[in-house]
Amino acid sequence: MRWSIRLQLLLPMVSAVLLASFLATGITAYWIARRVRVEQAERMRRTVQTLADATFPLTDKVLDQMSGLSGAEFVLMEEGSRLREKTLLLEPAEVAQLAAVLGDRRSGDGMKNLPVTLGQRDYLVDFLPISSRSSFSKPATLFVLYPEAQLAGQIRRAVLPALIAGAVSAAIASLITAWLAQRFLRPIHALVARTARIAEGDFTPIPATRGNQELCHLAESINAMAEQLAKYAEQVRRDERLKALGELGAAMAHQLRNAAAGGKMAIELHRRDYPDEKADQSLDVALRQLQLMDSYLKQFLAIGRPEPVRRRRVDLTELIEEVLGLLRPTYNHVGVDLQFPTPAEPFFVQADPESLRQLTTNLIRNAVEAAASNLEQPPRVGLELIRTDEGRGMLTVQDTGVGPPLAVSDRIFEPFVTGKPEGIGLGLFVARRAAEAADGSLEWRRNDGWTKFIFQFPLEGTLPEKF
Repeated sequence: MRWSIRLQLLLPMVSAVLLASFLATGITAYWIARRVRVEQAERMRRTVQTLADATFPLTDKVLDQMSGLSGAEFVLMEEGSRLREKTLLLEPAEVAQLAAVLGDRRSGDGMKNLPVTLGQRDYLVDFLPISSRSSFSKPATLFVLYPEAQLAGQIRRAVLPALIAGAVSAAIASLITAWLAQRFLRPIHALVARTARIAEGDFTPIPATRGNQELCHLAESINAMAEQLAKYAEQVRRDERLKALGELGAAMAHQLRNAAAGGKMAIELHRRDYPDEKADQSLDVALRQLQLMDSYLKQFLAIGRPEPVRRRRVDLTELIEEVLGLLRPTYNHVGVDLQFPTPAEPFFVQADPESLRQLTTNLIRNAVEAAASNLEQPPRVGLELIRTDEGRGMLTVQDTGVGPPLAVSDRIFEPFVTGKPEGIGLGLFVARRAAEAADGSLEWRRNDGWTKFIFQFPLEGTLPEKF
């Protein structure tokens, strides 16, 4: 049988509280009852002592008054079991029972040691020898009888407030314990429900728990777990989409590669058959575009199944000028002013040239499209290739476009994230992967009306050793 958290918390706590309350109440009641008995015994002792020291005659009237004041009954018996005075009716057998008390007892033993039953009533008995009174011809004994029922009533009246207080205290303590248990259980139930929602795929963070450090730490741990699971889930969805994209586009990409290869072969045959048209630069551009298309298709087919990086020495300046030659018809057509001051020194990097070509092409093409789409400013694109103070190379591609939308600005390097209505969101993802493959980094920022993409990379000779 599985107990709920409520019962596991509530039952031990309430049991402990009730046990402590009952023990405290029982001890208090016992102490009060004992004190009542001791006080009553002390009153009887003083009564006996008063009668022992008194010189007035012990008549029926005097004993009745003493009975009214003390609540006890009095019996005056001469030697030989002869009654002289009494405040209650006694049968001969009861008189003999009182006389038998004197056989092995003496005054001062205390009431609790002398119980006796007279007329179906229980009494506590003390006695006092009367032998020096001039009114007595024979020695006599005065019996002091205190009803046990009256003593029990006094005890009940004295103990009842303590019992009531104990019961009320136990009830209040139980309510407080239940409230505290509920206070602890509420956030626990919230955490249980939250973990159930996490299992269903809802990774919304839990609000911070107040007043309980352990539960707060637990909530923080669950939030951290949910955040990590959300990342894993997003990664799984991303990988599945990349895999699906590769599978669905593989056949089409294969046909496009065949078509590009056919177009490239046709141009090369045309140039061989008509050598006089060698000066026609448009055929060179078309041929390079077909080569670029073939590279894109190869990269597309490699998405979701990374291949080993084939590094070689690349002059990044020459590669950028080559890419600009391929894209020149595009940015001239849309009227974008593109500036690239050629650096005085070469920038050599050990990387896969196809990956770097795709990186620079994507960055420059995105910048051209962004600048051309902003009608409020003249469309301008600037490229800068410099050496940083740390001895690394840095390529900056900036444009006068409006920049990525805020909704995707933090995720533009993720696959399938794009701010273009017609985009699929793979260009910057591929660009960052190419930057990281070259042991570099790619980031973006927005400054003074310019959108800047910054590619930093180690120059040849500064790469870390790999074992």
